[in-house]
Amino acid sequence: MNKKSPAYVLSFMAAICLVFGTGIAVVNYATQGLLAKNAAMHRNRVLCRAFQLDVAGASAEAYQNAVDASLRTNDFGGRLVYICTAPGKESVGFVAGGMGFWDRIECVVVVSPDLQTILNVRFLDQKETPGLGARIEEPGFTDQFKGLELAWNDPQGQRILVGANPAPNAPNEVDAITGATQTSMALMRFLNEELDRFRAAYSAAANTLNADL
Repeated sequence: MNKKSPAYVLSFMAAICLVFGTGIAVVNYATQGLLAKNAAMHRNRVLCRAFQLDVAGASAEAYQNAVDASLRTNDFGGRLVYICTAPGKESVGFVAGGMGFWDRIECVVVVSPDLQTILNVRFLDQKETPGLGARIEEPGFTDQFKGLELAWNDPQGQRILVGANPAPNAPNEVDAITGATQTSMALMRFLNEELDRFRAAYSAAANTLNADL
């Protein structure tokens, strides 16, 4: 066959695509179990940090045991709620998610049982700009949420404030990430939306939750 003919070129390209496509499919299939285990460990590690659980080690089993021992789950109106029963650490939490500046952001939000105070925020996934928006994962930013009062009497969208606002040093305000205004504003927007949805689901199942706590 003429190596310069369209038929040869197309056949060669098809063969290359088949070989590499098959290879990628085989690798993907072979690593699915490992990827699932790594994803579960990452989620459990974030949950442990968000709820500040005691973990006996750094293995996947240690994080799983800590989660199993201290966290219970309930489905409230289609939303999975984590209930922490560890003595002195009673709290409730949920996974909040929304669009950041570049891609979806997901985090674990932990609040007091009376929903008046945020106890912690820890991120599960984000793909913001390294050195800028990605700094939302740094303790200097996330630690600001500890003890943050939720302004339920303020307009929707202002339960928490990220960045400058008309009332400096408000009890529901955290400083924005310097140089990452869009990420900070996106985070504030979807956190406020998710907090309202969580509160609605929580209130609808208040009797069940009170019994669990």
